[in-house]
Amino acid sequence: MWAFVLFDLPNVTSIQKKAHVRFRNDLLQRGFIRLQWSVYARCYTSERSATAEKSQIERAVPTGGRVRMISVTDKQFERMVCVDSAKRGRVGPEKALGQILVV
Repeated sequence: MWAFVLFDLPNVTSIQKKAHVRFRNDLLQRGFIRLQWSVYARCYTSERSATAEKSQIERAVPTGGRVRMISVTDKQFERMVCVDSAKRGRVGPEKALGQILVV
């Protein structure tokens, strides 16, 4: 099972910027990887473990932030289409994740 966290956080004042970085770093410490600018994903062994962590992430959302969380199965994740306009081609999600992890 894959869990996705998609977020928009206010990022104008220095306090908001620090909260944004803190939230993003919290996701990284939890084992999430960045798929896109404000889209993070993590693979879980069960829905139960994903659900437990979702409540912790909810509590970590900074004031004024909008966060969406969604879970998909491995099979659904495999069907994700990734388009790389620089290479003018489609890339499988596992290949895209490999590129992200290397960066």
